[in-house]
Amino acid sequence: MNGSNEKPWDGIGVEVNSSLSSREMLYKAKLDWEVSKIPSQRPKSHSNQETFRFYKAYFDSGNAEIDSVGSLDGTRIIWALARLNENFMLPGNDELKGYILLASRHEDREKIEIQFLTLRSACNSMLKISSKARPTVKNSFRRVFKSTLPFLSESAQRFDEEMTQKAKTTIEMGRSAISNFAETAQKLVDKTINEKIAEKYMTEVFKPDPSKNEGTPAEEQAKKNAKSALGAFGSAPGQNLRSTQMTAWGLLTAVTYTADRLGKTPDSRLRQSWFGPNAKIKKRALELALKLD
Repeated sequence: MNGSNEKPWDGIGVEVNSSLSSREMLYKAKLDWEVSKIPSQRPKSHSNQETFRFYKAYFDSGNAEIDSVGSLDGTRIIWALARLNENFMLPGNDELKGYILLASRHEDREKIEIQFLTLRSACNSMLKISSKARPTVKNSFRRVFKSTLPFLSESAQRFDEEMTQKAKTTIEMGRSAISNFAETAQKLVDKTINEKIAEKYMTEVFKPDPSKNEGTPAEEQAKKNAKSALGAFGSAPGQNLRSTQMTAWGLLTAVTYTADRLGKTPDSRLRQSWFGPNAKIKKRALELALKLD
């Protein structure tokens, strides 16, 4: 089913499953600082296990199957992904799978960011899906740092009934959002376009923000990106499927494929696709695709 030889998430992170404890996930992801005797200048090392325990408990509350864990930006961002088992298929066997992403930043480990994503099997491109759920949740497992803190026992912390219900409700909101997006995607499949519309669309998607006044370099880069996306429209993995043949959906998937590959390193590409300017490009691409006649 997967037409791309590339690994999901730009090859970053490691695959895990729910049978592993949070401690075992830390070892596998090489984030087990608590037992690595690292220098004292890294005072928040104990937060990693608390964060992973929270991720695991959160996913389990909503029957989401943990899939991958990892870090970005020199471990400043700790993340975990779980499968929602809310998938859908578009014409031509164009498969999309639903995921939930939890992410914690070093500067505020108490706040966990929540995103819902689709992963397109044909090319491993990602798209953030808007939902009615709150975008953050407080890490209730977080403790004040003390140099003598031991590793947490595997049974030390659990969600109470209220927190379990909140997590379950949020995850169900994500599933509902992806189910609704399946209908949106089909509408884009049903919208036919021509080459002139495609060229204008790509130019609009990638044009620089005039309020930032970034000048000629930004304009030249925008033209380059628009040209790459237009090329991807006809040649990227999955663009030969019936769902993408001169359709608005094909334009959107060409943009997501291109945007996910903007950046100098795998780390920067994934970070920008989830949290940075490339995520904004994809959001704009969806909005503009929906406006096409």
